[in-house]
Amino acid sequence: MSRFPRLWTRPNAGVAVMNRCIQGRYLLKPSPRLNQIIIGALAKAREKYPVEIYSGAFASSHFHLHLQAPSVKIQADFMAHFTRKLSFEAGILYDWETKTFPDRYHSSEVSQEPEAQIQRLVYHLKHGAKEGLVSSPLYWPGVNFVDALITGEPLKGVWIDRSGYYRASRRDENVTLEDFTEHLELPIAPLPCWAHLSQESRRDLVLDIIREIEENTAASHAMNGTAPLGAEAVLNGDPHYYPAKLKKSPQPLFHAICKKVRQEMRQAFSLILAAYCEASKRLRAGERNAEFPENSFPPGLPFVEPAWAMVGHALKSPEPG
Repeated sequence: MSRFPRLWTRPNAGVAVMNRCIQGRYLLKPSPRLNQIIIGALAKAREKYPVEIYSGAFASSHFHLHLQAPSVKIQADFMAHFTRKLSFEAGILYDWETKTFPDRYHSSEVSQEPEAQIQRLVYHLKHGAKEGLVSSPLYWPGVNFVDALITGEPLKGVWIDRSGYYRASRRDENVTLEDFTEHLELPIAPLPCWAHLSQESRRDLVLDIIREIEENTAASHAMNGTAPLGAEAVLNGDPHYYPAKLKKSPQPLFHAICKKVRQEMRQAFSLILAAYCEASKRLRAGERNAEFPENSFPPGLPFVEPAWAMVGHALKSPEPG
């Protein structure tokens, strides 16, 4: 097994996902148009695959999301739909002919601890400020969901039906790309640990986080005698720029605050992984009925639906007649 399979330690787990552009290029460089495309691509993928999006950040060379899906398969289908569209549209916008994301996305399970969930939000909001590009998350020119987190209102984006436009133009119809552009809304869900709070309370908590980031950023610049580069410089960057050397650090399997919780998650994952490896070994030996853990992708076989997802489908199925 060359890489870890997609596995959760509990039902309906929250996950932090991340993907980086090829060679670390700035192919996600913020622009008003790309921002609309990102939001629209997320909204369309969410229409097809029901996930909740809690927070995220789109830098020039990579993106992060904190989301929750009913199953690993829905999570994978959502991410495939989203990244495929984003890669295609970013390539058109920035004149890039090969794939934008050369590797599959990385996912880390987020524990149910409120502190772990809030830590993900803080980490995402820091993007842009911690790199010395802007003085506040409010000034980041890319997508970081700040407006939705503060107001509770959905974000607005666009989805372009390129296939429909191509077919119509091939029929010599008098059409424009706008005729095949759909305007979509993307709601941002409250963190599970904040779901019981009012919108006003959640807004105040987000503003407190933003103020702390602003204060820390200002203190860092004052100590180092520097200043933020500014949003305009980010917008004017070269999307084909890439660093001579990529910064790479091991991605964690879990995001947890308490050592005990992290150990419990690691132990649960190890047990599920051992069962998966044993089933895979039996499958390679010719045992076609080898039982894989629920909510997993057996190699070369259909996804094993989790029991909780099947119950959810039954509850949502329409009544006869």
